[in-house]
Amino acid sequence: MSEYRAITITQGSGGFGGPLTVEPKEGKDVLLYITGGGAEPDILPKIVELTGCRPVNGFKTSVPEEEIFLVIIDCGGTLRCGIYPQKRIPTININPVGKSGPMAKYITEDIYVSGVKNDNIALADGSAAPISEAAPAKEEKIRKAKEAMSKKEGSLASKVNMVSEFNKRNEK
Repeated sequence: MSEYRAITITQGSGGFGGPLTVEPKEGKDVLLYITGGGAEPDILPKIVELTGCRPVNGFKTSVPEEEIFLVIIDCGGTLRCGIYPQKRIPTININPVGKSGPMAKYITEDIYVSGVKNDNIALADGSAAPISEAAPAKEEKIRKAKEAMSKKEGSLASKVNMVSEFNKRNEK
């Protein structure tokens, strides 16, 4: 069982709708994205990391609607903008498009938000995002790089390392 967290999504520059506060739950944890021929939108990793949801590419896989807690689209203002709001499924449009197209009447501020970028997504409780798993790996990379530099003969780092080793041996 995953730990799910709620997020709040606000409209981006020139956008419409929202803010939306959404949270996946057991059995309703799919983040469906139907964008650019199946390309992952830039906001996908942040939403997945913050919420703990399961991302699904809607161009490659279908899922029952009752499992979808949120949809990401990149519609310029025709049909896709209104399909999921019509079904009352919270919808993010990464394009800054408001009420438009044949399904405009279903595009309402309480179920749809557009023009969304990473800066428009935050944990609903206002706390900071959890620290990514990548942070320790980055620190390890830096440590290894420093070690490698200190082993290069003649470098300042190697001389500092030699003095440090000398001092350690003479402390006893």
